[in-house]
Amino acid sequence: MKNHNRFNVSDLKGKLGKIRDWMTDHNMPPKLVFFLLGIISTIWFLIRVIPKPSRATYPCMRVAAPFMSGFVTYLLAVAGFTALSRKIKSRFLNVRYFAAALLTFGAIVVMAISPIRDLMTSDQTGTFGVGPDDGPNQPFGNPTGIFPGRVVWVWNPDATNEKFEHNDFAKYDWFVNKENINEQVVGKMFRDGILKLTGKNSVANAWDAVFHNFNTKKLNNNKGYTKGEMIFVKINQGQSRWVLEQDDKNKGYYIPRTVAPGSERRLRSFIPTETSPYFVLELLRELVNECGVNQEDIWIGDPMCPIWGHNYEVWAKEFPKVKYIDRISDMHGRTLIKYSENPLVFYADKVDTDKLYDVVEKADYLINMTVMKPHGAAGISLTAKSHFGNIGRPTAGHLHRSHIANRREGSPSNGGYGKYRVFVDLMGSKYLGQNTCIWIVEALFGGGSSEIMGPVKYFMPPFNNDWCNSLFLSLDPVAIESVGYDFLRTEWDGTHTHDAVNNDWESMVNTKGVDDYIHQVADPSKRPADIFYDPDNSGKTFGSLGVHEHWNNATDKQYSRNLGTGKGIELVSIPDNLVKNVN
Repeated sequence: MKNHNRFNVSDLKGKLGKIRDWMTDHNMPPKLVFFLLGIISTIWFLIRVIPKPSRATYPCMRVAAPFMSGFVTYLLAVAGFTALSRKIKSRFLNVRYFAAALLTFGAIVVMAISPIRDLMTSDQTGTFGVGPDDGPNQPFGNPTGIFPGRVVWVWNPDATNEKFEHNDFAKYDWFVNKENINEQVVGKMFRDGILKLTGKNSVANAWDAVFHNFNTKKLNNNKGYTKGEMIFVKINQGQSRWVLEQDDKNKGYYIPRTVAPGSERRLRSFIPTETSPYFVLELLRELVNECGVNQEDIWIGDPMCPIWGHNYEVWAKEFPKVKYIDRISDMHGRTLIKYSENPLVFYADKVDTDKLYDVVEKADYLINMTVMKPHGAAGISLTAKSHFGNIGRPTAGHLHRSHIANRREGSPSNGGYGKYRVFVDLMGSKYLGQNTCIWIVEALFGGGSSEIMGPVKYFMPPFNNDWCNSLFLSLDPVAIESVGYDFLRTEWDGTHTHDAVNNDWESMVNTKGVDDYIHQVADPSKRPADIFYDPDNSGKTFGSLGVHEHWNNATDKQYSRNLGTGKGIELVSIPDNLVKNVN
C-alpha cells in the first residue's frame, strides 16, 4: 500500500488541534483561525481528491473534510446573503457570478466526497461502499456437516496472559511465549470444541465422525480413517519468509533462531499474527495418541513458507516423526517438498494456472488450520485465504488481482458483488477446499489491521479489551467464513483505535464486497454470468459448498438455526451462554 496507509488519524486530529490551540494562545482572532484552517484543508482536499476521487475515502481526507465543508458552507451562505441584499443590478450580477462560481466549487467538493457515502448503497458500482450487501438472518446455500451449518466457538479468557509479562522480540516469541499461553486451557478448548462439533462423547469417536462425514461427502463411502492414509495439516506461517535469517550456504534458514539480524526493530512494528504452538500440539496428541494415526502419516506446515522455530521445537519434542515440511531445505529436521509436475488449479478468469506442492497433491485429508485476522487487500484472512500458501510458487501475489483492493492503488477499486474471486476457485478445488475434512480458525490473539500486523486486544463483547482467547471449528467451509467475517467486521467497524501501530482505519474489512466470494461458494446463482468456475479443468463446475448468512446483531450473535427460523448457520458456543439458542 502507499504511504497514506501508515497515516495515523488520531495523530492528525491531535496536530490540527495543537495548531488551533497555538493560534488561540497567540491571540489570533477566531475568524482568522477558521479561515486559515478552512483554506488549508480545502486546498489539500482538492489537490488530493480531484485527480483521484477514491482518495476521499482515505482517513486523512475524512479528517480534513469537516474543516473544508464548514468553510465552504460559510462562503456559500455569505454569498447567498450578499446576492439577496444587493439592489444594484450590476453588482447583483457580479455577486451572482461569484455565487455561481462558489456553487460550482461546492459541487466539485460534493462530487469528491460522494464516494464516501453514495457508493455505500450503490449496487451498480459497489466499489467504495460498506458491506455486507445482505441483511441479517437471510441464509442461502446448502449447509453441510454432521450438524448442518454448525460452527463451534470456544472462548476462555484464561487461555492467555492478558498482561504479556514475557516478551522477547529478538526471538519473535512475544505472543507465543510459553509464559503467555496456558497450554492446559488451550488443550481443553480444542477437545471441548471437537466434541461439541460432532456430538460425540470421546475424542476418538469425534474424529472418527469427522472422517466418516468427509468420506461420505467426497467418496460417497461412509468410512473412517484407514491406517496409512496421509493427513496434511495446513497452518498459517505466511510472513515467516521475510523475517527469518537465511543461510546462503545451505539455502535454508538458521533455525531455531528465527529472526534475521536487523529485523528486530521491524518486528516491533510488524509482528504477524500467525499459528501458535499449542492448538496444533493438541491436534497432534489427539490424532496420534487417541486416534492411532502414525506420526509418519501426518505432514504439517505452510508449504510456501518455513515453519517458525518456536513452533517446530514444541511439536517435534513430542512428535519427532511427524513430517515438518519446507520447500527450500531438509535441514533442521524438515522434510523437503516440491512443486507438482503439472498445473493442478485452473482459474476461471483464464489469466493463468498454478501448480501446487506435492504434499497437497498426495494428501488424503487436508486439515485447514488458520488464524483470524483482517487482510490489507482481501479485507479478511480466514480459511479461504489460507490456500494461498499451497500455491506452487515463491509467492501468491499474482492472485491478488481478484481482491477488493489493489495494493498498488491503495484503495478498494475492485469492491462490489458478482465479480471474479479467486477464493471461489480455491475453495472449489478437489485438492484444496474439497479435500478438506475440517476447518479450524485460531483466534487466541485477534489479528491487527492487516495480515502483517501483530495481535491487538479486541473491544467487542465478550472480549472487552482483552485478547480474543477463542477457537472456531466447523465442517461447513462457508459457515465458518461467514461467522469469522461477522466477528471481524464488528470489531473493525471504525469505532475503536486499537493501538499506535495497528490502526483500525487501515482495515478494509467493511468494504462492500468483502464477502462476495462467500456468496458465490454458497449459491452458484450469485456468480458472474460470464465466469465459469472449473478449478480442476474437468469441464464441470461445482454447486453450493455450504451455507451463508449474517447474525442478527453483534450482541446476541444469533443465526437462523439459533433463532429456530431457518436452516442456515448454527453458532454453538462454549460456554453456552455466549449465544442464545432457542432450540
